Amino acid sequence: MGAPIKVLIFQNRFRLGGQERQTVLHVRTVDRARYEPVVAVLHLDGEHLDDLAAVGVRPVVFDVGRRMLRPNTAWQLARLVRFVQAERIALVHAQDVYTNVLGVLVARLAGVPAIVTRVDLGHHLVGYRRPLLAAASRRADRVLVNALCIRDLCIREGVEPDRIAVVRNGVDLVELDRAAAAPPDPPAPEPRGVVCVANMHHPVKGQGDLLVAMHEVLRARPAAHLVLVGDGERRPLLERQARQLGIAGRCHFLGHRRDGPAILARAAIAVSASYAEGLSNAILEGMALRLPVVSTAVGGSPELVREGENGFLVPPGAPAALGRRILDLLRDPALRARMGERGRKIVEREFSLEQMRLGYEALYRDLTATRAPRIVYGAA
Repeated sequence: MGAPIKVLIFQNRFRLGGQERQTVLHVRTVDRARYEPVVAVLHLDGEHLDDLAAVGVRPVVFDVGRRMLRPNTAWQLARLVRFVQAERIALVHAQDVYTNVLGVLVARLAGVPAIVTRVDLGHHLVGYRRPLLAAASRRADRVLVNALCIRDLCIREGVEPDRIAVVRNGVDLVELDRAAAAPPDPPAPEPRGVVCVANMHHPVKGQGDLLVAMHEVLRARPAAHLVLVGDGERRPLLERQARQLGIAGRCHFLGHRRDGPAILARAAIAVSASYAEGLSNAILEGMALRLPVVSTAVGGSPELVREGENGFLVPPGAPAALGRRILDLLRDPALRARMGERGRKIVEREFSLEQMRLGYEALYRDLTATRAPRIVYGAA
């Protein structure tokens, strides 16, 4: 076999987050005999850089600063084009809003195919970003999505359906089980809690509704407690809400944690109260660790949570319904166990790392099939 095909994996930064973690998993598991991942970033920043270093990858930096619309962006764009050409990159695979836009431009100027990645419904996009992302998606050779709801959104934005590839997130069950078996560090609150893993940057995550729901749960089951993993500028508001509801003593705000699997493994129920979601890694990890899930029926969550099978779905913005379903599970340990086992089986069957790897590689093969033939050493 000849030299592997170089693919530019283009990421904004590698802070803690589900999308960033999926990029690391992809880089770690891609078949290096066929594809060589070359990682580039706009900012050399984030906890997941250590995970890349562990597999021998150090990103190349093209720092555009905090704002895209400035003269330095044009300079960095030119640098990127030269880099793609000099390194004989065969494919640009962008990973997020900023790199999707720049990646399509770079690929067009360098004369190689481009993939943009869409893993959410864009609830956080304001101003020019939403139409710019839609335009980049229409001009990409492929749009990679991880949920059918995002595929539908891209079609509404004008992307041709046959240029959209659905590749589900993968879960590294071996690594997840290993991390879950370790004790939480620092120590977590008492076990068997209701756990929500979500950032606190945007009200779309619905933690306020979850606090209202827990107020009602605690009326019926005073020993229950809520564990909130995640951080952001809304955390002080949520902590104040817990105090105002009189439930602060049963609510634990843990902030960002790298030991999320260990915390989930000691919980009773995983909860998502979001108003919008793509394909939630928090729900997937809860399922993989045999937790029943109570989730709002938004975005890609119904693609994960099958009503009555591995959890319950409730309408968004309905704390009473959320609380009732949490109580249903707290009252019935046998139901929790059955749903938890079914959730694990769904992950094993539909969200394996191998399935994700094969999906990515099929996409790469499709876009690089017309590349000039590689030299086969040792051929007669």
